[in-house]
Amino acid sequence: MTMTPVRMRVCAAALISSAAFCAAVCAADLDPARKSAICQTRAACTIGKVYDGGRSASAAPLIVVEVHLGLTDKPDDAPDEGCHAEGKFDGGVEYWLLEGAQPPKRLLKFCNDGYGAAGVGEDDVTVESGKLIHRRVGGSAWRWESATTYTLSPWRAIAERDCSFNDLSSDNGSVTDIDFLAMTARSITKDRAAKWGEDVGCPQWPANASAAFTPHPAPNLLGAYNVLVPAMGADPASTRIPSGTAIGDCVPPMTTAGANGFVVFGDPAPAARAAEVRAIAESFQTLVVQVFDPAASPQTAAGGSWINLPHVEIWIGLNTESSRTRLPFNQLAQFGVDLNGKVYPGVGRKEALPRVERWPARDAAGHPVVVMRLSWPNDTEFVNGVAVVYSQAEAGKQKRMAATTAIVRNRPLFVPDLMSLPNIDAAPPPGKCQIRAGLLSKVQ
Repeated sequence: MTMTPVRMRVCAAALISSAAFCAAVCAADLDPARKSAICQTRAACTIGKVYDGGRSASAAPLIVVEVHLGLTDKPDDAPDEGCHAEGKFDGGVEYWLLEGAQPPKRLLKFCNDGYGAAGVGEDDVTVESGKLIHRRVGGSAWRWESATTYTLSPWRAIAERDCSFNDLSSDNGSVTDIDFLAMTARSITKDRAAKWGEDVGCPQWPANASAAFTPHPAPNLLGAYNVLVPAMGADPASTRIPSGTAIGDCVPPMTTAGANGFVVFGDPAPAARAAEVRAIAESFQTLVVQVFDPAASPQTAAGGSWINLPHVEIWIGLNTESSRTRLPFNQLAQFGVDLNGKVYPGVGRKEALPRVERWPARDAAGHPVVVMRLSWPNDTEFVNGVAVVYSQAEAGKQKRMAATTAIVRNRPLFVPDLMSLPNIDAAPPPGKCQIRAGLLSKVQ
């Protein structure tokens, strides 16, 4: 697979998209009243590009206006010299929305401050029909890129794709794709066992990965689902869900039929027998896991082993190296928890067992579920991510397993990072959940 340095990829996309839209609408004039409403008392404010954003659901025209500010208007938290702007300094850039006859609405403002000691940083905005995409790149030896997609009407973040890599080595680089509406996050990363030569940078997101995500989305790449840390309020204490709460549609379920995860042992379950597992993280030491398993009637484990009971397995990556793939086995720790809340040490690095708080509840469909809060000591952080496995048993034997990542020879190939969703004060906010009628539900 051919790799493209992230900075070159973003700049090329910006040139193509800007040229296409500029040819159509850059010559558009704004009436003085709208210019005044946007610039207000800022004397050094000038209007830049004007983008055609299509039409809203009510057929109102959508126009996005790029605004450039002078040094006298720079943000209070900007560097003393101002914002970086193609070899000079200014007061930053804003983007405003004109929706029909409504007053102008500011969408974004940013000040390029260099994003790191190496001075590598760039913002780029493109506009498509009904959408705005804000791309950012930055970093020094560790480079990063993010592309956040917003709808213009209503103004809301709906997706984000993030990339990070070390430009001193070719065998690292990962991309995470977040869907704020579905409340899912999926990551792909380079398999360090492959030979990458001089291809430094992040892997390209495979075109078929969005429709059919697999543990091997392309040659020499590994894929996995991330466990989310949803935003649940400005107060850190609000991230702890009360005992008795069930996880509703805050996150979709991984099922033993193969939805939102991978069946890594046995055959996918028939729909009527499929178990549903929902998992979120409250912090880097606490997971909440909910299980509905229609096959989990009381049963005796064959041979007396917990492996043959219905149970959850948690893998956590504990080393402090940069790469999340092919971790040394002694830097992975596995724990098993049966549906009664009993914890079993697994293989890999030996760590303190989590404390388990268990309660029964009803999910949104009225199913009886088991909810367990697993809490590790503060010195056991999920430094290099988390993978979740559910083992479904029938007739006292392990029948099938579903997992957020590939499991080969009782070891995960890729332990993806926890994904903390932004706590943005917006209406509606992206990636936020709240408790309604005893269920942790997404806010949209």
